[in-house]
Amino acid sequence: MGIKVDHLRKVHLRLEAGSAPGAWDLTPTPRPLTFICGAASAGICPFEYQLIGKSAGERLALSIPASRLGETMAHLLRPLRKVLGGTPIPPVLSLAVTIEQVSDPAPREIISAMAEATNAEGCGGDCSCGCSGH
Repeated sequence: MGIKVDHLRKVHLRLEAGSAPGAWDLTPTPRPLTFICGAASAGICPFEYQLIGKSAGERLALSIPASRLGETMAHLLRPLRKVLGGTPIPPVLSLAVTIEQVSDPAPREIISAMAEATNAEGCGGDCSCGCSGH
C-alpha cells in the first residue's frame, strides 16, 4: 500500500469540474493540482480533510456551493481558480478528484508551500465568495 494523504505530504491530484455532477463542462480535460497538505498557517482546510487517509488511485466526488467555496478551499482557492482557467464559478461546483500520487516533499518544498499559502489570503478575483481577500 502506498503513502496516504496526511499533514505535510505532497499531493498530486487530477481534477474535473462541472456545473453539475458528471457534467465536466468546466474542464474539457482533467487538470492537475499539486500542493503540500496542511501547509497553510491555519492548518488543514476542509477540502484537504476530504483527502486525509486516502491513497493514490482513490477518487472522490464533491459538490461545493459557490457561497462556501472560499472556506472549503481556503489557501487552495487561488490554485483551483488557475485550474479552472478563469471560468466563472457556477452556483454549485462539482469536482471529481482523483489522487494521482502522494509523496514526501523536500524540506524546501514545504517552506515554499507555507510562504505561498500565506500569500493566498483571498481567491484573487472579484468573486463575491466571502474570502475577504479583496
